[in-house]
Amino acid sequence: MRGFALSLLVLSVAPATLCAQKLRLRLEAIGITYQEVREGRDGFGGGGGVGAELRLGRFHVVASAYNAHVEPDDTTATEFDVRQVDLRIGYALTPFFSLEAGGGRRYIEPDLAAQEVGLFRAGVFSENQLNRLASVWVRGAYLLGPQFSGGGSADLAFEFGLGVGIGTANGRIRFHAEYEFQRIDRRVGNDEVPLQVSLARTGIAVGF
Repeated sequence: MRGFALSLLVLSVAPATLCAQKLRLRLEAIGITYQEVREGRDGFGGGGGVGAELRLGRFHVVASAYNAHVEPDDTTATEFDVRQVDLRIGYALTPFFSLEAGGGRRYIEPDLAAQEVGLFRAGVFSENQLNRLASVWVRGAYLLGPQFSGGGSADLAFEFGLGVGIGTANGRIRFHAEYEFQRIDRRVGNDEVPLQVSLARTGIAVGF
């Protein structure tokens, strides 16, 4: 519940921004593949998510949260819930290219069933408007200094995502489909214990 409490706090400030150029609130279904192969944690599942997108001139802010239940491939392993909160702030250098920075936190329940992770990110975002109704986007980021509930460090950690959206010309209603991939090469002592998460999202956004 900690992750969703934080997401509600982020979304609670949205009404104060209604004077912004564009605000979208999102509701989506989630499909997840989670892997900690060296630890024997490898599973898949699904759930739901919420989000808010705000654009102010050259700046954009994206806050999102999701909750998913993961069923391990190994029937003797423990099932667990993944709750993640993310925040990204971007600045558009051109109409099609932005720099982004932000952070994220992944919570696991029950404790110790998998790794909880906290991270900062620095990356880029590019969105191309195909026409008045549809657009495609791609983003990538390097993950800075991930922190793990079970200790360890990661010299290499990255994520990328791509998506497509289509909706009404006035932007009030928008359907989207997105895919995200995250890889963290975690190391504990001399042991390599990488983490890998694939996330598929599909949903609807309402614009103001």
